[in-house]
Amino acid sequence: MYKKIENIVSKVDNFFYKKFGSNRGTKFLENIKEAHIIFSHLNEIGEESKIRFVGGCVRKSILGKKIDDIDLATSLKPNEIKNKLDLENIKIIDTGISHGTLTVILNKKKFEITTLRKDVLTDGRHADVDFTLSWKDDALRRDFTINSIYADINGRIYDPLNGISDLKNGKIKFIGNAQERIQEDYLRILRYFRFFTQYSNEDHNQDTIKSIKKHINGLNKISNERKFDELKKILCLENIYNLFSNKESKNIILNIFPQFKFYERLKIFKTLGKKLRENYDYKLILALLILDDSDHYDFFCYKYKVSNNINKMFKNISKNYQDLKNKKFYLVSNIKKLIYLNGKSSVKEILLFARCASNKIKDSELEEMLNYVENFKIPKFPLSGDDLKKHGYESGKELGKKLKFLEQKWIENNFTLDKELLKNL
Repeated sequence: MYKKIENIVSKVDNFFYKKFGSNRGTKFLENIKEAHIIFSHLNEIGEESKIRFVGGCVRKSILGKKIDDIDLATSLKPNEIKNKLDLENIKIIDTGISHGTLTVILNKKKFEITTLRKDVLTDGRHADVDFTLSWKDDALRRDFTINSIYADINGRIYDPLNGISDLKNGKIKFIGNAQERIQEDYLRILRYFRFFTQYSNEDHNQDTIKSIKKHINGLNKISNERKFDELKKILCLENIYNLFSNKESKNIILNIFPQFKFYERLKIFKTLGKKLRENYDYKLILALLILDDSDHYDFFCYKYKVSNNINKMFKNISKNYQDLKNKKFYLVSNIKKLIYLNGKSSVKEILLFARCASNKIKDSELEEMLNYVENFKIPKFPLSGDDLKKHGYESGKELGKKLKFLEQKWIENNFTLDKELLKNL
């Protein structure tokens, strides 16, 4: 009886899937040759699919968006997956086998495969799970309806919780009781705001907001690493400013990340043309949110254990922050000096930051400067220690100081001093 009902639901889902827009649908997923190989090895010929795409890759494919991570769900147990794929010499990594998750790498493409599960016990950080053969049970343990859409390799949709309808109508709904879902994993608070900002066509459900406010301190149980990983995804949203233009979203996010004092800068970022916006990654958006000429960013970097690259970028922007207000900073002579001393990528970061933080340059000027930086041939200092030794200098500190002094003079003179002139300084 249950099987018949599931088949009827599947047919109805397929109808809505086609109505929603099969011209995009799951075509991208269906055309991934590596997925075909994996599906063919795990599915039995003539039987119902034992493996399906699930979650973000299905959602994004339906919307015609770029797909990065590919998650698969299967009724097979982890050992069954390993046995079948080992026979085909396909690389498998035990990324979370106790929770039924394996990572499969084929032709440099990564697939995360998880056995159908149902939660048994949760504590807000992780869950004890049982494996199941029920796709419906697996769907019910997920966070949002738009993440509970499944598709097989032929594009047939299984949507037991009407996720496609919610996606189409811009509704971000927790599966079941919002309070229970949040208490299972407090990181879902941040995930809610990511999906709401990205997809919602309506205002917050007040019951959802009340549940989030009630359990906001639960985020303290979540590792800073997990929170920062989720934050990175939020900062990559094209419409990131909407997170702050919505009053309730803004108040809660600032409660979680009080360092985001300069969110109004994102108003300018929002106005930039598509070509310019593509130059901004999550690191630059983060810089816009927290940087000034102080070292207050140190606490954020320490708390979330950010990479050395981010630390270096923040330090460089902060060091130049006051100069960004001066039009002379953007003169070609100064840009050349910055490129020589800091490298092209650092100068690009400063200029992109300046466009939204100081508003001293226009889009067209920024594009010209970025193009100049990209094509600038970095000059080479025409003297070396050996040159100075030929003029009587001994190896040691004095030689190093003289060489540094001459290099500074060379830079100040727009890199135009020749060897003979430098030797006589």
